[in-house]
Amino acid sequence: MNDKSLRRWSSRGPTARSDVRDLMREFLKEDEEAETLEWDSFTTANGLPHNWIYDLFQDSAGRIWAGTWGGGLALYEHGTWRVYDRRHGLASDAVTCLAQDAQGTIWAGTNAGLNRLDAESGRFVKAGLTGKSILNIRFDRAQNLWVGCWRATSSGGGLHRFDGRSWHSVSKKDGLPSLEILKVFEDSRGHIWVGTYEHGRGAGVGRWDGRSWQRFTRRDGLINDCVYSMFEDPEGRMWFGTLGGISVYDGRSWHRMTMMDGLVDDRVYAMFIDRDDKMWFGTEGGVSRFDGTAWESFTRDNGLVENLVRAIMQDRDGNLWFGTYPYAPDAGGISRARKRESRQDIAELTRRYLQPGSPGSRRELPGE
Repeated sequence: MNDKSLRRWSSRGPTARSDVRDLMREFLKEDEEAETLEWDSFTTANGLPHNWIYDLFQDSAGRIWAGTWGGGLALYEHGTWRVYDRRHGLASDAVTCLAQDAQGTIWAGTNAGLNRLDAESGRFVKAGLTGKSILNIRFDRAQNLWVGCWRATSSGGGLHRFDGRSWHSVSKKDGLPSLEILKVFEDSRGHIWVGTYEHGRGAGVGRWDGRSWQRFTRRDGLINDCVYSMFEDPEGRMWFGTLGGISVYDGRSWHRMTMMDGLVDDRVYAMFIDRDDKMWFGTEGGVSRFDGTAWESFTRDNGLVENLVRAIMQDRDGNLWFGTYPYAPDAGGISRARKRESRQDIAELTRRYLQPGSPGSRRELPGE
């Protein structure tokens, strides 16, 4: 609309201005309603091979993968689930983590080694670290694959890096805080961070800058030394989910968030930033959302299939997926939260709320 048209619109008097106010009130109301989440769930009743979910991942083709502890790997495509297990080449039916490389190959970490999906045969093949209990895998910007292992007593644990040709192992002698690695993460500076388990006691977090390791523990300000999850926010701060709450590190000082601040539970297993920069925290007591100012939490009472949330992801349509791991037979599954699709652009709302021919209606606007 040009300036002349805007003046003519504004000069029509109180009826037109009133219509505009009503329109904007309706628009804002629709926008608030768009934040309402609609929930549905996936369990063994509708195709999952097991209800204990360890990881969720969407590949470049838009397919959803779910790693289960005991049922193998589930692939969701065209509204149905397909299952891969040991009969399809997986080293174990306990699948803990998933990733995709630059060539589009799917990699799966299991409780007994690493696999990758062979596109030609449609089967999973061995990819190294046979016998290792793997918890997390991540490709860095140079396409090195980092693999975090645990159960050091039985499988050796440790951190391992594959450069496409050979494996390199990192141990405590190199400065690694622990041989039991729960999480591997690369920040925007190219630093590699690891969260540790250390038999449930934790050994803090470690940061590799390409030359040496630096360790951070409770003595430095970390709220708890057992670190399950982490992410980097848009301002470059690192967030750590621990068994005692959340720690935030800005490079100089540490800050903490707990149930006292609005978190639904202090045992934080999964963390995620959605495309609207809202932060999600999967805990033992449900999932909490933080927008930088206010907290909102969701539990079984709100639509979650179970309260212990182990994995969070957002699909390309904006839907949020939550994998649960309740440690109870026949319990668990996946919950999907979708925004109610009620938000519309201003032109459509104008047509809806200002009837053709009424004062201030779009039909009367000149100069467009």
